[in-house]
Amino acid sequence: MHHTLRVCRTCIRMRLGRYCGYLLIEPRHRRPGPCMGQLAQHSSAGEAISAARRSRGWTQKQLADMCGYSQSTISRLERGRQSARDVDVLTLVADRLGMDPSEVGLAGDALHNAGVNRRGFLGTTAAAAGLGMLPTPASATRRPVNPAVVGHLRQLRATLVQSDGLYGPHAAMSAVHDHLTVIEQQLLPGAHGLLRREILQTGSEWAEFAGWLYEDLGRPEQALWWSDRAMEWAQEADDPVRQAFILMRKAQQSVGLGQQQRAVGLASAALRVRGDVPARIRASAHLQAAHGHALIGGELPTLRALDAAQALVEGDEAVNDQLGGYCNHAYVYAQRATCYLRLGKPMDAVTAYRQALGHWPAIYQRERGLHLARLASAHAADRAPDAACATAMEALEISRETESRRTTAELQRVITGLAPWRRTAMVQDLAEAVAAV
Repeated sequence: MHHTLRVCRTCIRMRLGRYCGYLLIEPRHRRPGPCMGQLAQHSSAGEAISAARRSRGWTQKQLADMCGYSQSTISRLERGRQSARDVDVLTLVADRLGMDPSEVGLAGDALHNAGVNRRGFLGTTAAAAGLGMLPTPASATRRPVNPAVVGHLRQLRATLVQSDGLYGPHAAMSAVHDHLTVIEQQLLPGAHGLLRREILQTGSEWAEFAGWLYEDLGRPEQALWWSDRAMEWAQEADDPVRQAFILMRKAQQSVGLGQQQRAVGLASAALRVRGDVPARIRASAHLQAAHGHALIGGELPTLRALDAAQALVEGDEAVNDQLGGYCNHAYVYAQRATCYLRLGKPMDAVTAYRQALGHWPAIYQRERGLHLARLASAHAADRAPDAACATAMEALEISRETESRRTTAELQRVITGLAPWRRTAMVQDLAEAVAAV
């Protein structure tokens, strides 16, 4: 069988100036699936995709989860209203359905340029069906591992983290699954000694990143599963720094699930980890403890935890690619504002959000949208509907770009908070705009 080399899809999608170096080898010819000839039978690519999806008994949400898109994206695509801003959308959806690119009106070159990865399908399909488990390899052939792969994986992960911050989780998800498959099925079985420990360490970071992406996609079960896998690898590597970071992240997930006592307990566990844990990771743990206390309603322990976090990052404004490197002064103020909002202090929340957003790093665009949505909630709670609507609209623009489920959920809370003004034109316009996302 003939094969062809393709460049990592994420590099093309992000339009990077250089490729990450991850080359995929795939058969040049694909086996015809049950959907061959769909476009000839239907008047549009959207109708062909809809027919192929229904023939498999899949819902739009199931197909969306397999592709890493939102359900609304699949719905718009099937109705012919989704702008194919790049051929990735059509190509990836067709790939998940087992359709040839020509069946959705794409030429062969479009598939090559989009670089859809069939192994990404295996990973996301398993995640949609279960908890994100990776597929079992057909063969257990073990090959020698080049030690240079560790640095490559760390560098690529940093690039994908930046992509996630700018564009949201969908742009990174496929590549993350691909590389976790490589780590688990090829690298770890073939590595020994110090090299295996280094692969476990970077694998732990990749698994934690997968948990973060699933959390933003609104899929907490998968997020928790990958966090557990990250902890397993960090423990095998005997790495206290990564263990502390993952405990902090699990506390953050607990906050999102409203499990306040568990959040406080996990944050405290992260702070008890011995070793040279960086100040920013400890600051992040204090912040999650603050959120847990705020959910409980304890103002004094909340403020103590916030002050402890702020003291650890004082004077350190730059962000970096290290674990916890996002936790700078602006980030701490944004978390302080959210805690104020949870404590029923909207005026203090507005002040803190403005201070945080005034110094927000440009690379964290998706998080900026999230905090703008929370600022809109603070305005609504402070009985300032005009400011709430204007701020929510600004957050909505970012949400449309990044497709963050967390931001959408926050915007829906804004609508609820604006219930006293629901008959006004501005609130009705906002509600319709949010509903259309």
